[in-house]
This record gives sequence, structure tokens and C-alpha cells, in this order.
Amino acid sequence: MNKDIKRGGIMGNKIGIIYFSGTGNTKFVAQNIAKKLQQWGEELDLINIEKDKIIPTQYKYLIIGGPIYIDRYPGILIKYAKDNLKNYKNKCMLFATQASEKDSTAYQHFINNMPNLNVTYCTYVPMPNNVYNFFFKKTEDEKQDEMITKAYDIIESSLKSFLDGETKLYPRNKFMVFTINLVYKMVYPMFIKSINKKINIDNDKCINCKLCEKSCPVGCIKIDKTASYTKDCLFCQRCINICPKNAFTYKNKELSQYKPRFKIEKTK
Repeated sequence: MNKDIKRGGIMGNKIGIIYFSGTGNTKFVAQNIAKKLQQWGEELDLINIEKDKIIPTQYKYLIIGGPIYIDRYPGILIKYAKDNLKNYKNKCMLFATQASEKDSTAYQHFINNMPNLNVTYCTYVPMPNNVYNFFFKKTEDEKQDEMITKAYDIIESSLKSFLDGETKLYPRNKFMVFTINLVYKMVYPMFIKSINKKINIDNDKCINCKLCEKSCPVGCIKIDKTASYTKDCLFCQRCINICPKNAFTYKNKELSQYKPRFKIEKTK
């Protein structure tokens, strides 16, 4: 594998792995992408969009990933790409974590928003369902183990194909992407608002540590005896799952925090 590449005035010898993760699924995949690349002798940086700035000229390739929320990458990830990758010309790979085991229009939507980006490969990694408190069933332990094992295989095969120059995209016609985007913009905010209205906190448990507020990627939650959310909420559920006392409730019932059967390494 080439250590250096020069194309369109961009030169670098590292691979950048850019990611956003709400509850840990995408972080797990990003970390294991990094591990596999390091095993192959590649230099790389893990770039958390909430904390890390990027200098695109340092990278020969970029790998960009996030969770899928109702057939869309989170707006925070798309905004980061628009703000930082406008002039990046080398090839890129997109990856997504999702409960579904089929491809999504999210890739085409991302590419439409970043037409200058040279995306040559897309892949998705099915992961345990983390929205079971609100809809769909919780992934059983045996199924979780199966999905996690399969994730390692998907990561390795996708990276090999991408680095070997293979192309894999999931193209969708403009009308389909436009229609889904329209529905998303109209329905998703109302849907999330209706759920958030029913989320509250158990004041007997809450220790007012404000960890939920501090950890919110878009600063949309406020705790003052009750929980309130602004319209910017991504519904990433980090606030619920990071609470040290599991103090959040839904319809006045205790929520079950997402505890995946995989380990995530602590990062800065």
C-alpha cells in the first residue's frame, strides 16, 4: 500500500478516520478500523468531530462515518464535512452504523451535500439496536455477539476493497433522495419532539451533576428539576445513557441504558 500520494495539490501519508458517535456503536467501529489499519502498517488519526480539528492536507485518504438516524447521517456530521472538507480531492470512504441490515439513501444524501468529495466506497455495519426504549426490540445477547463478530469481518473486507481501489456506492435517483429528505425534514423533528416531551428525570435519583448537559453534542438539553430539549436534538440518546444514576424516565417509567456487549477504548 502506498505511503504517499499526491493528487490535486494534496499530499499526505496518513489516513484520517472522521466520526460522530452518540451511544458508542460508531466509535467502536471507528476504533476497530484504526486497529486494522495499524496492523497493516498505516499511519492514521482518529478524528472525533466534537473535539478534533482537521488539516485535510495531512491525509492521503479519509474514512468518514456516523450512525444512521431515519435514513440520514446526523446533520452535525454533514456540517463538519462542509466546514472542513470543501477542497479535499483524494478518495474517501463512507461507513455507517445502523440497526438495519440493508443499505440506506443516507450515502447518496451525503454525497449530494458534498459533490466535491471523491467518495469511492460506502459500507454499512449492522449494530445492536440502541433505541429499544422507544421503538423496536432490544437486540438479544446472542444476536449482539453475532453482529459484533460480523462487524470485524465487514471492517476488514471493506478496508481491503477501498484501499485496493474498488468502487462500491449505493446510488439513488434524485427524486427518491429528495422525497425522503422532504419527509425527514417534516416528520423527524415532530417525531422527536413528541418523544422528548415524555422524557423526564427522577429527582430522587438525579444528583444534578449536569453530565448530560455537558455531554450533549449540540447543547440541546437543560435539566432543572425536569428535562427539556430544544429543536436541535439529534435523538442520539447520549444524555440518557451517560447518566451515572440512570435518572431519566419515559412516560414516568425507568429507562434501560444501552450497555453493548463490546468494549470501547477511552480516548482524550
